[in-house]
Amino acid sequence: MSTERTGEPRYLVVGADGVIGRALSRQLQSLGKPVVGTTRRRDAVSGSHLYLDLAEQVDEWRCPWPVAVAFLCAGVTGLEACRKDPEASARVNVRGISTLALSLAAVGAFVTYVSTNQVFDGSLATLRPDAPHTPVTEYGRQKAEAENTLFALGDHACVVRFSKILAPDEPLFNRWIEALKGSQSIHPFSDRVLAPVPLSFSLDVLQRVAERRLPGVIQVSAPEDVTYEEAALHIAQRIGASRDLVRPVRSIEFLSEPNPSNTTLDTARLREELGMEPAGAYEALDSMVRV
Repeated sequence: MSTERTGEPRYLVVGADGVIGRALSRQLQSLGKPVVGTTRRRDAVSGSHLYLDLAEQVDEWRCPWPVAVAFLCAGVTGLEACRKDPEASARVNVRGISTLALSLAAVGAFVTYVSTNQVFDGSLATLRPDAPHTPVTEYGRQKAEAENTLFALGDHACVVRFSKILAPDEPLFNRWIEALKGSQSIHPFSDRVLAPVPLSFSLDVLQRVAERRLPGVIQVSAPEDVTYEEAALHIAQRIGASRDLVRPVRSIEFLSEPNPSNTTLDTARLREELGMEPAGAYEALDSMVRV
């Protein structure tokens, strides 16, 4: 991520030390794009990583180079963290993100915002991009409020909603794999679902949106939901572990947060305008399983 060409517009990745932001920065860099990232860790600041804490005075922050495209990947993403401290998390997820998006668009940047299916309550499957927000979690409410700011930017912004993004180092699934390989039992939820999307595919979507400067809403999810129990059984089969080691439990015994019946999204625009087809849920799971 060279900073030598100071006059050339940059791709700005906000939250470049997070899972999505870090991987996106690396992919853009590998493609020869001039990239600069942000970090809220002062010890990580460098020529390619600028300091930016979305909980601070974001309206005073400016990128020292022109910004062609900004990817807003940062935020407080834990449902429990947002529920326990809605004021502090909203300072980042709503005020920080909204203020930054407005200031970036004002200087000509195309703003791409990474959002979530949590802006819906999960009562219906494959909701359309223009469906009204119906969040039932604090995190979902904050993301919906930030989305409204992005919508106000018109052709200068795109909201990209994802269901569950699966990285190769996904902690939960890696713990399952290690346990199963060691002939230890695992206890996935039988009553919670996911429509997973591989991280690699998610990065390609963000890159394609940026290249096309495609405004509005793009939604990305697997075409079907699977339960965490079904995901665990599939993983056990893929790595040759006994399916008897998968011993499901009900999430109601462990979690207090709402339990959506559906996490799938309508991906017609993704296919029709970007020519991209999301993988099925089990194919997405296969992408992170190292046999």
